[in-house]
Amino acid sequence: MRRILRNGLYAMPVLLIVGCTSLAGESTITSSIATATIESPGEVVVVVSPEATSPPTATATDLPPTDIPSSPTPSVFEIELPLGEGEYVIPLNIRHVSPESATLFFELEEPAEGVVSIRSRESGGQPFTIPLDPGNSSYLLTAHNLVPGERYDVVVAVRSQEGEYLQPGYMGRAWGPVSFQTRDDDEQLRIGVIGDASFGDDATTTLIGEMAEAELDFVIHTGDVVDNRDPNANPYVAFGENYYIPFEPLLVGMPVYTVPGNHDYDQDIRFEGDPFYYYAFPPFFDPQLPGQEYADRNQFYAVPYGDIQFVMLDTQALFGQPGRDEQETWLDQRLADPDFEITIPVFHVAPYNSSTVHPDDSKVVRGSWVSKFEEASVPMTLSGHFHTYERLEKNDIVYIISSGGSKKLYAKGDKAPESKVYKRESHYLLMELDRENISFTAISIDGDILDQVAIPLE
Repeated sequence: MRRILRNGLYAMPVLLIVGCTSLAGESTITSSIATATIESPGEVVVVVSPEATSPPTATATDLPPTDIPSSPTPSVFEIELPLGEGEYVIPLNIRHVSPESATLFFELEEPAEGVVSIRSRESGGQPFTIPLDPGNSSYLLTAHNLVPGERYDVVVAVRSQEGEYLQPGYMGRAWGPVSFQTRDDDEQLRIGVIGDASFGDDATTTLIGEMAEAELDFVIHTGDVVDNRDPNANPYVAFGENYYIPFEPLLVGMPVYTVPGNHDYDQDIRFEGDPFYYYAFPPFFDPQLPGQEYADRNQFYAVPYGDIQFVMLDTQALFGQPGRDEQETWLDQRLADPDFEITIPVFHVAPYNSSTVHPDDSKVVRGSWVSKFEEASVPMTLSGHFHTYERLEKNDIVYIISSGGSKKLYAKGDKAPESKVYKRESHYLLMELDRENISFTAISIDGDILDQVAIPLE
């Protein structure tokens, strides 16, 4: 990605646009380069975005500025936006935040005129705004030059034929309001963990509501995001009913980072032959790991947080899905990266378990990765798959299974030698990280503490 600076400091918030091909309809973005110019006294910033599947280049064409107002008139933050007839097919959600950037993703059911506007709650001032492309319906937007630790509000406003700004609905209802907070890497990190919350049932809705009240920085999903079970369902609808609607209290305020599970590859949740999972969760930009936003799909990736990295892996590549060799090479690089003092791998199938349901699945993962984790001295891993809560320990690594994100739970089988705690309960996990410890608390749907452990960091 190239950022071209002119006439002053690069201090103005900027939106970078990456166009996505729409799966909902036939519309596609026709240009691989989008430009945006934001003007303020003494400053003009031009943002140039190459095609998302191309690597960054050393130079970029110096395109003429395009006038974009600093905000619509009147500001969309100062008027009540009625619910329009046009809807999202993928609602506005936060893909990623860093200290000075944030990536947003949404898709409209059809192209429309309108704006995306972002405003800081703390700094005040005018919002910064870009227009929607009337020839495109799907948007992956990255806002740069944000202030660390501040909360920003986001509005998507679609313009009607009469010139009125309207908010897109989602599945017949309003969505949001949406906001995000940029990272402050000096603060304690609070993370929610949930897994196998793939059916959109009442247990999932209750757990998500509890997590939304926990003052989290972000959420980790340990896989099996949607288990469709209806071969005739539209994947957009399946994701809406089983993921977007139940997860709305989280999605409108923070990133949810996912790993693919076995059911995310099921035939009944595909579109034109590919897992819909990879369309719903596109790669994103992060300044600590430049280039990973150019991956063909978000199969394996890292979430950096200062000197901590969460290494997100695809265990299905160990069971025959494409990408195994590439993932192994990438994993070795991540584990050896000296820029990170703490690495926490996240993947769907755990290397140890005490379940009655597909217990042998762990053998492949154990044989492939455990020795690498031990050599790299990772303190813990996070997994799902076995529809329960279990904490296992071996050779100074704590293996957490957090996969009770629905009311569908598996019974306990033979206790694994590594097992310390097993709870057949719907639950979520609260993780807290500081310079001294990784603390985590498993919390049941009724608010009871199932397990509580602190891992010291040397």
